[in-house]
Amino acid sequence: MENLLLALPILAHILIGFYFTFFGFWNIYHWVPMTEIMIQRSLPCPFFLLSFIIAWQIITGVMLMFGILVKLTALVLIPFILVFVFILHPFWKFKGEIRKQHMALFITNLTMCLGALVLLLNTISPMTHLEGLLN
Repeated sequence: MENLLLALPILAHILIGFYFTFFGFWNIYHWVPMTEIMIQRSLPCPFFLLSFIIAWQIITGVMLMFGILVKLTALVLIPFILVFVFILHPFWKFKGEIRKQHMALFITNLTMCLGALVLLLNTISPMTHLEGLLN
């Protein structure tokens, strides 16, 4: 049981980091529709902005997965998530099935923001937990 408790923070870092890394690559795959959405939302420089978003997602996701500067990474992710969730998924502006899709993505992203908050508040690093598992 003690090993499970030691492994949970590592698992949290991996899962939260994987989420951001996965969606970074997802956005590369969906480049054209994402840029079209950004153009519809009148975002400035959509190609540059999307490139920045993708890099941000992949880099911070990998950093979380490997326990690199976790608190700083979580701290810079929180405003990033909050800004873009309101810009890209305003579910209240839609009706029907598309509203459900945007609402699901909105709630999912806010949940990941909560995950980043938990990582920010965590006082023990994943490396400390990994050392505890190995001993």
